[in-house]
Amino acid sequence: MDEGLIRNTPDLKEACDALVAGGVAALDTEFVWRASYRPHLAIVQMAGADGVCRALDCQLGTDPSPFAAVLSNPSVVKILHAAHQDLELLYHYASAAPVNVFDTQLAAGFCGHSSNMGLQKLLYEVLDVGLAKTETCTDWSQRPLTDAQVRYALDDVRYLVSLRAALLAQCDAFGTRAWLEEDLLKYESPDAYGDVEPDEMWKRVKGNARRLPRRGLAGLRALAAVRERRAIEWNLPRGWLGDDASLVDLAWRLQHGETTFPNVRFRHRLKNNAQRDHLAADYAAALMEAAGLSEEDWPFPIQPDYPAEVLDAADKAYEYLVARGEELHVDPAVFANRAQLLAFVDDPEVPDNPLAEGWRFEVVGRTIIERFYVP
Repeated sequence: MDEGLIRNTPDLKEACDALVAGGVAALDTEFVWRASYRPHLAIVQMAGADGVCRALDCQLGTDPSPFAAVLSNPSVVKILHAAHQDLELLYHYASAAPVNVFDTQLAAGFCGHSSNMGLQKLLYEVLDVGLAKTETCTDWSQRPLTDAQVRYALDDVRYLVSLRAALLAQCDAFGTRAWLEEDLLKYESPDAYGDVEPDEMWKRVKGNARRLPRRGLAGLRALAAVRERRAIEWNLPRGWLGDDASLVDLAWRLQHGETTFPNVRFRHRLKNNAQRDHLAADYAAALMEAAGLSEEDWPFPIQPDYPAEVLDAADKAYEYLVARGEELHVDPAVFANRAQLLAFVDDPEVPDNPLAEGWRFEVVGRTIIERFYVP
């Protein structure tokens, strides 16, 4: 089968059959995100064990079921770089949860490279391959796509099979492969690609949200839930219904004792007057409801204010992680982020902390408790 665009279901099935036969599917996506709740998937690039690269045009109404069968086939390893966003798009496009995933960005962190490295730099470091970046401003929703655009897109999957093999060889040399394989299982979690409950979206608000006391957090929780529900209902980007800073500003009003919120308005991009009025009323009602909550119903901060001795111990624990990472050829960021490390030093039994379980506990967690835990 020649390289190029797949424009119909029979060609997609033929391409997917080839991926299954080879047991490998290197994948990437290109999308457009302008005025919708979710990005619009434009093309899906794929490459197999035979080296053939194809791109599925997702704007032609092609039946995605052959591709869904690839995603959910445990006998086919799916290779992606920085996999989560692509897999989330593919999950919603094909209505299939992925299994047997290999993330080359994650794998890089287990063999002496940064776990945050972009594909272009990683390919150059590991395979001495240079990728041209000539189409970075392409509007992938426009048709027809040029041959140059398609070739550029296919380059993002062309070398992934070789990159995976090289990274696994390095992991084997450093003795970290079993740890990587344990971490790759997170991509098979049934909760990895579903939507976050609106009442939990306040935990993702950026900026000064972390400084809000608990009463303000109750207001932020109510506002973020309204924004999320309306964004889903109206199929609009959540940021159009209010940026994070605006939600935090309103939550501070509640924290400072304001209990009535008539005609709440703030920065947003809605042009539909009816929607603007609905949203203003929704936000005012949400804040008034939050104002009536008792203290026992206020949420707790995601990251508490730690005492100085815990902060100091976490700094020393991070130095230990850096040294241990150099010794093991593991990026320290793979062990834990700053918030997880702080929580673990403060309380090793805090739920769901990665340092408290699996290979991380055996390799670094146990030592952190012995040396740095602040009772």
